Amino acid sequence: MRRLGWGLVMLLLPLLLVGWGGVQQWRAETAQEQAGIIRQWLATPSEDLLRTLPWAARKELAGRLDTREVLQRQLDELDTDRHWLSVRRTLAGVGGWLAWGALVAGIGAWLRLRYDAWRALRSAHYLHQRMTASWRVLGRWLSVYMGLLAGSLGLLLLYEVSAGFSHAAQGGVTVLIVVLPLASLLLVCLRTAWRMRQQWPRIGASNASFLGRQLHRQRAPALWQWVEGLAAQLHAPVPDNIVVGIDQSFFVTSVPVVLQPCQSVLNGRTLYLSLPCLGALSQREAAAIIGHELGHFRSRDTEQGSATNARFSLMCAQFSTLVDAERGAAWVARPVVWAAGQFLHHFQVAVHHWGREQELLADRAGAEVAGPELFMQALLRAIALSSVVDALLHECGGQGLLAALPRHLQRVPLRLDEDVLGLTMPHPFDSHPPLAARLDNLRIRLDGALLQAAMRQPGDHDRQWFNQLCGGAMEAERQGL
Repeated sequence: MRRLGWGLVMLLLPLLLVGWGGVQQWRAETAQEQAGIIRQWLATPSEDLLRTLPWAARKELAGRLDTREVLQRQLDELDTDRHWLSVRRTLAGVGGWLAWGALVAGIGAWLRLRYDAWRALRSAHYLHQRMTASWRVLGRWLSVYMGLLAGSLGLLLLYEVSAGFSHAAQGGVTVLIVVLPLASLLLVCLRTAWRMRQQWPRIGASNASFLGRQLHRQRAPALWQWVEGLAAQLHAPVPDNIVVGIDQSFFVTSVPVVLQPCQSVLNGRTLYLSLPCLGALSQREAAAIIGHELGHFRSRDTEQGSATNARFSLMCAQFSTLVDAERGAAWVARPVVWAAGQFLHHFQVAVHHWGREQELLADRAGAEVAGPELFMQALLRAIALSSVVDALLHECGGQGLLAALPRHLQRVPLRLDEDVLGLTMPHPFDSHPPLAARLDNLRIRLDGALLQAAMRQPGDHDRQWFNQLCGGAMEAERQGL
């Protein structure tokens, strides 16, 4: 209801200004008409004047000998204010039209948002190609909305200021005490419109940044040869870079990667390997998971999917900045924040939908390496390991993690929560389908034997095969990480 409420505020604000402008225009027209009516009264002979006046005027002027003088003073006041009446009538008219424009801009922003989100949910190509452009278009619509709102409010306030000074002798200035506080809303509208025009979150070049070390081909030729063999088996492109780190997941990306702490930039296709998991998986299990990641390269979804997910994550981060900036602002700016949040909400559905499709397709590639059962066994084991690695990271902050994990697994066996079918594999900038969908995709039934194999205690081979494959290069990397 709260989300819907801010949407209604976006529509009601212009409508309120339209109504206010209509009342102001009626006031100006009434004053102009009154001047013409008084002239007709004054053209009437004095003996017939009272009979010519309407009942309300006769009652007000009854018994006064200076009726004609009173009417003449009223006409003089209206004639003195005649020029400003025309100006105020114009201000009210233009202010009303600007408010109508703001209403159209608000509706247009909402309809464009929903249309783009609808297209993105039905076309991955549209999502990848148009998401950033749609974000910019929304910013332009909303900046126009706030600009028109500010223009309308400013003109209507000028009307009241002019009317107040024109009727200062009759106490018109007191109206300003009620009207002028609305000037603070005008300032908020102007500030928000300017900020959106100049500082609407811009999406630059997509990149990723994480802790890791690059394994060059010259330092780990056997590892590269093994990965190349998996890529050849799957008819997938070979990664341009292989990175190892203490993150609890395996992933691939095609966006530029900034490695920490060395600040080196990697371009092209990057395969990230989780060192903690590699010390607890068998080589066949690791091959199945890496096959899944290479499946993303085979389907070419990383070229666009990785960039889209990275840009969407950046949009969410920038939206949080926008929310913080407008947190202390007046409520009149909240519809803008609401519209930006609605954009992210509806596009998130599309991003997750196509991400799920890509993950399920990559699962089939992982199953081609050593069979679907072994792939699901590796996936279950990796999910269980990820929760242990995450807990140890919070406990030791990454220092000594690679030594602490084997000791922990010797004392505490791996296990999965009861809601195992709802679990997902962690990922730094993507979302994975729940385990139930992945099992159904590969037509695998989760039974006790599969869980027992996945939750086994790591053996000597699990702990040593990756070090042996990398030779002496791995010890230096372990010390660096």
